[in-house]
Amino acid sequence: MLSPSGWGEVPCARCGARIQGLGWGELCPACRHDRDRRANRLASRISLLATLLVGLYAMWRLPPLPLARIYGVIAVLVTYIVVRKVVHRVAIELLPR
Repeated sequence: MLSPSGWGEVPCARCGARIQGLGWGELCPACRHDRDRRANRLASRISLLATLLVGLYAMWRLPPLPLARIYGVIAVLVTYIVVRKVVHRVAIELLPR
């Protein structure tokens, strides 16, 4: 079966392995997995640092009331989730092929 580009086997943009069904300029599944793994590692580290900073800020700046502490915990969790998703997507786009 021909690939979407009309060729039988197309080389991977990174490693050069010929994969059937791959479009021109795309990565093979192994290279894509490696790139995703590096992006996950970077996203984890940056999101943990951002979460630590927001947690320290919330601990020092919020009053010691129970409701304020609950909002602080929610802010820390939301910070981790949002920063991780954003950094992962940016890393996928900007990491070298």
